[in-house]
Amino acid sequence: MIWLFDLDNTLVNRDAAFATWAGQAVADHGGTDADLAAIVAADDGGFSRKADLARVVIDRLGLPDDVPATIELFRAGIREHVQAYPAVLGALDVLRGAGHAVGIVTNGDPAQQRGKIARCDVGPHVDAVVVSGEEGVAKPDPRIVEIALERLGAADVDRRDVWMIGDAAHADVAVGRAAGTRTGWVSHGRVWSGGARPDVVAGTTRDVVALAASPAHRR
Repeated sequence: MIWLFDLDNTLVNRDAAFATWAGQAVADHGGTDADLAAIVAADDGGFSRKADLARVVIDRLGLPDDVPATIELFRAGIREHVQAYPAVLGALDVLRGAGHAVGIVTNGDPAQQRGKIARCDVGPHVDAVVVSGEEGVAKPDPRIVEIALERLGAADVDRRDVWMIGDAAHADVAVGRAAGTRTGWVSHGRVWSGGARPDVVAGTTRDVVALAASPAHRR
C-alpha cells in the first residue's frame, strides 16, 4: 500500500502555529482582539494569497509598508511555532514498519514547507517529499500525485492501492480523486459538504489512517 499525506493541518498543526504567532504579534504591537480576528480570518487557513494577508497584517499592526518582509515575518513565525500532531509520526512509522511506502504531497513555498518538515523532524518518518513549489504543479492537479509515486518507485501501482489523506477537500480529496486513488479526509470536527464523501472521514489523521488500514478498506 502507498500512503500520501498532506503536510499542513494533516501531519503538522499549521493553523495553531499561525494563530500563536498572530496573537504574539498583535500583543507586541498593541493591537486588539478585533485585529487578531481580522488577521486570522485573512489567513483563511493558509489558503489566502500571501500578499493579501501581508497587507492586512501591515494595516492592522501598523508595520512598515513592506509586503515581502511581512510575508517572511509570518512565515518565520509559523516555522517557529509549528508542531506535529501528537503521535502522528509514530503512525507513519507503523505503516512503514508494515512494509508500506509513505510520502508527503504538499502545496507551498519550498523553503517554508521544508522548514516545517525540518522543525517537526518529519523527514525520517517518510520515504519521499513532494513540494508544489519545486515541481511547478500543485494540488489538485493529479500530476503531483504521479510525481510522488515515481519518487516512491511506484509509478505503475494500481491507484486503488494508494491513499491520499489530507484536511482540504478542494486540494487533498480533489487531487486523490483526480488521480484515481482512495481518499481520506481529516475533518477536525467539520462536517463534510463537498459532494460525494471521501472513502474515509475522521476527526484526526491518526483516526483516518486507522480506518483506512482496517479490514473494511483492504482490497
